Amino acid sequence: MVDRLARAGAAVVVLLALGSCSAPPADPLLRDAAQWPLVKVRGLIDDPKLPDEAERALAQVRVGSYDMLAWIHSSGLCGLSGSEWSVHTDVSMHVDLTTSEGHPERPTGFSGPTEPAVSTSYGNKVSLFCTPTRMLIKVSGETSQPFVSGDAVAQLVDGGLNAVVGSEEALRESLPRATVTRGG
Repeated sequence: MVDRLARAGAAVVVLLALGSCSAPPADPLLRDAAQWPLVKVRGLIDDPKLPDEAERALAQVRVGSYDMLAWIHSSGLCGLSGSEWSVHTDVSMHVDLTTSEGHPERPTGFSGPTEPAVSTSYGNKVSLFCTPTRMLIKVSGETSQPFVSGDAVAQLVDGGLNAVVGSEEALRESLPRATVTRGG
């Protein structure tokens, strides 16, 4: 009887050890920003003024009183900066995907894959969702004169603008019916 209990106890310990070893490791794509498909996007070819924490501008997104640059840094930062002319305020926000596991999500208004995403917002007007493959930008309450340049497309939706920054594939996946395209 004691031998049978000892073997059963050993089997439980082995199963627990195997279960803990089979836990999925942290996604290396999130930890190593150099592997992000977003880092490989060509970006803007001119040299716009960027905040100190930015390395490279990927796109410009304008709508209404907002004129913003979507940018990244190879350390893992993903951000948005620019200005809101109606109140003469600089807008700047960023997130770091390498320090977070991100929460798998796909914001309302976008299609495509559900990916680990980290988000931030500027008041209740501008939201930024960053994944290793794309940036999703929502501007609420602004629809006049929408414009994008660089690696971005956008669409007017529900009294606001949804924009995607990323590779051609990411643009097609996330906003397949985009009506605002580069330069227009």
